[in-house]
Amino acid sequence: MASIIQIVSLVAYCILSILDLRFRYTVRERYVKPLLMPVLIVFYLSSAVALGLEIRYLLVPALFCGFLGDTFLLDDKYFIPGLASFLAGHVFYILEYLRNTKFSWLRPIPVIVVLMGYILYLIIVVQNLMPSVDRQMRLPVGLYMAVILAMSFSSYLMYMTGKTAGRIVTWVGTILFIVSDTILAFNVFRKKSGAGIMPTYIAAQFLIVLGMLI
Repeated sequence: MASIIQIVSLVAYCILSILDLRFRYTVRERYVKPLLMPVLIVFYLSSAVALGLEIRYLLVPALFCGFLGDTFLLDDKYFIPGLASFLAGHVFYILEYLRNTKFSWLRPIPVIVVLMGYILYLIIVVQNLMPSVDRQMRLPVGLYMAVILAMSFSSYLMYMTGKTAGRIVTWVGTILFIVSDTILAFNVFRKKSGAGIMPTYIAAQFLIVLGMLI
């Protein structure tokens, strides 16, 4: 039964993803987009049961926060609640990744090099984005950017203490999440194209979950 649910939910996620991309910026989007994360939750839980894996319960609230964020961001006036929802989801991801990190196994040099890369990325984005952000929005936007980078970096730490295919897939997913939210930020505050927001977001959430199943 679990494997049937797994297959059905995976197919449903793929169909919803295609429909979401098709219905972008239309009224029909609000009927499709909020379904993405609940279906991905079902896929994750059914897959974990079918494969006999430990269920990583922190992933479920992380994905649920994604559902809240997706729903809030359907209306621009709920941008702050949407931002807060995704921030909370990143905190759950961080807790899950750190829970699976053996800090005594980490090697300082590669960790420092990668950390500097994340910091450099943050500096570049801040320099190019913040002048266009309203003053009252700069703190929440800056905090969100720091947290999502911390989320991705914690995924890297998890990967470094157990270099499995699954962990690198999850790390790639977190990087796509950064790409998606960077495009979104420039779309909202600098009116740049938002064409890549949903493809990278859909792939990011799926790869994060898939990596935890491999």
